[in-house]
Amino acid sequence: MNRKQRRAQGRPGNSGEYGRGRATPIPGWLGAALAHQRAGRVAEAERVCRLILSIDPAHAPTLHLLGLVEHQQGRSDDAIEHIQAAIARDGRDPAYHHNLGNILVAQGRAGEAMECYERALALAPRSIDTLYNLGNICQELGQAERAATYFERALRLSPASVELHNNLGIALQALGRLDEAITCSRKALALRPDAPELLDNLAAALHQQGQSEAAQATYERALKLNPNRVESYIGLGAVLVDRGRAEEALHRYEQALSLAPDHPALHSNLGVALVELGRPLEAIAHYRRALAAQPDRAETHNNLGIALERLGQYPEALDCYGRALALGPDYAEAHFNRAHALLITGNLDEGWREYEWRFAVARYVRDFDRPLWEGEPLAGKTILVHAEQGFGDTLQFVRYIPMIAAAGGRVVLEAPRALMHITRSVAGLSEVLASGDSLPEFDCHCPLLSLPRVLGTTIATIPNQVPYLAAEPERIGFWRERLPKAGLRVGIVWQGNPQARMDKARSIPLCEFAAMAAVPGVYLVSLQKNDGLDQLGSLPADMRIDTLGPEFDAGPDAFRDTAAVMMSLDLVIACDTSVAHLAGALGRPVWVILANNPDWRWLVGRDDSPWYPTTRLFRQHQPGDWTGVMREAAAALAQLAG
Repeated sequence: MNRKQRRAQGRPGNSGEYGRGRATPIPGWLGAALAHQRAGRVAEAERVCRLILSIDPAHAPTLHLLGLVEHQQGRSDDAIEHIQAAIARDGRDPAYHHNLGNILVAQGRAGEAMECYERALALAPRSIDTLYNLGNICQELGQAERAATYFERALRLSPASVELHNNLGIALQALGRLDEAITCSRKALALRPDAPELLDNLAAALHQQGQSEAAQATYERALKLNPNRVESYIGLGAVLVDRGRAEEALHRYEQALSLAPDHPALHSNLGVALVELGRPLEAIAHYRRALAAQPDRAETHNNLGIALERLGQYPEALDCYGRALALGPDYAEAHFNRAHALLITGNLDEGWREYEWRFAVARYVRDFDRPLWEGEPLAGKTILVHAEQGFGDTLQFVRYIPMIAAAGGRVVLEAPRALMHITRSVAGLSEVLASGDSLPEFDCHCPLLSLPRVLGTTIATIPNQVPYLAAEPERIGFWRERLPKAGLRVGIVWQGNPQARMDKARSIPLCEFAAMAAVPGVYLVSLQKNDGLDQLGSLPADMRIDTLGPEFDAGPDAFRDTAAVMMSLDLVIACDTSVAHLAGALGRPVWVILANNPDWRWLVGRDDSPWYPTTRLFRQHQPGDWTGVMREAAAALAQLAG
């Protein structure tokens, strides 16, 4: 080959020349390759790219385009290699970094993709697409704060973008900034009012904010626009369950299953509705079907654990919670449910530690500028102990206050206003405040239900000396005169707070007390207040229950009269309500009738309570079967009366 021929076949240098004095055909070929790629003729586009690279193997625009073409053909590894080569040749083009990020996202390599997008953004800070993709990546990685920042930057550049308003709303919802999230969703809908997916996102934020009725209406509007949208059925069903309408939710989920029989989220949510309806065995089958399709979904493992607990299968439930936490170590609900399973089976040490996750679940957070007490010496210091849950919890755990006072601390209790009077009788208290009142100076604080953890309570060391609450002597005398003078006087409570999630399972229909009312020599006295009193009007003619009149606990202070009446009763029989805790704290004989899957504080496999030595427990044998357990209690009552 002579010298002239070698020049004719030479390769282009950095100048872009094709031989000496002749223009390169590469720009034209590259344009043709781009046209093929955009028209979907990817094989032809690849052929032209390889032709260009046979002339200039390091031609960055062609390497980049070849990578895009290979990705379109499903050859992502080759695509990554070629785009990385383009970046090595010319790393100043933001499109190379951006598109490499897109391919890495498709491969599930979110962390690497984020680095690519960040490099692209450094080169093109006003790129809306890159800001949008960075926001989505951060959202996927659970970095909602960063996601919101990127979406907000993009919106300043493109304020009419539906997708940006929508995705910002999703990020804000994850951050709990629900008012802002709802505003974003409404802005997106104003731009695209007939988009069911946008309605779903608005409904989800409304639901999280507690606007269940509005959330339901929004999901239903989405379904009118698209009656086959499975995601809308899923969201609507969740709202209906939370509104106590699990039967309706079940119907909606079954409608959706006819559209998507294998949808894992549908099976999982259907399981939730079935558990609410007291059908945990059926729920388990749906959870297992969901897990077969989506084994790495922590929420489904958690829900399966709840269903197993309802059947009393605590070791199996603990295994499910463990699987959920292996997938999501900070999954608060799984920690909290695990706490329940540990505590109810008597593993208090580990259970108390897990129970601290209740704050993440219930979002009960007190922002004090004083330290949380962890058992340090308290001599000369004031500690604020604050109630955090219901009346029963407060009555049960104020038992720890004498222990704190004995350690030298000045104890201030913050409790619900209605309990201020009854809790003043606890030994060792220096001051009682109502929730919401101005707080005095204090050195440290502790939530009431964290005291067992701080003080290292085990089954053997529960402080169960009773009574630790006291009734007022003058009220005891007043109510003693109102009670029957002979026979076995038994106070009864059958209904809890209907707003409580588990109330349907724990409350007992009043008619189930008929067998007790029939025991000779027994006088049943109603200690019921507020909810459930309507049932007194529909009793059989031969079933007598005495009532204490409208003045019974009519004032603002709860339980003043109830405590006084209990001191003259021979026995209290109650479902799992605060009245049962009051009777136990007063040291009165009390029988507690429990659902087959009770709250953790009653433990399992025993008919006594280490918390209340004067308590006897009666347990359902089958979910929802009150008749059997009430007959057992009536037989025991007949023995006592005889």
